[in-house]
Amino acid sequence: MLNTPDYRKFARMDTVCDIEFIHPTTGAKGTASCINLSAAGILFTTVDKLTTGSSLEISVKPVNPITPPLNAIIEIIRVVPVDTNQYEVAATIEGIKGV
Repeated sequence: MLNTPDYRKFARMDTVCDIEFIHPTTGAKGTASCINLSAAGILFTTVDKLTTGSSLEISVKPVNPITPPLNAIIEIIRVVPVDTNQYEVAATIEGIKGV
């Protein structure tokens, strides 16, 4: 196994759960599946082709109903096609929203 340095400030945690998102300027809604999450970023897949540099309001819905959802504003930094109808999206978490 190749051992490469990881320069991230925060560790990523594998997180399989649903995400709902809204474009703040257009109001367009969509859904996604979370892959991993850290204190500063998120990685997810979606069928929506999102634009690098745009912002979204997201709500990460945990599988466990005791855990509250994470509501945040993100900025998309990378969009990569991974399947015929899927995109992998990396984003930074710019702020946490109240419930």
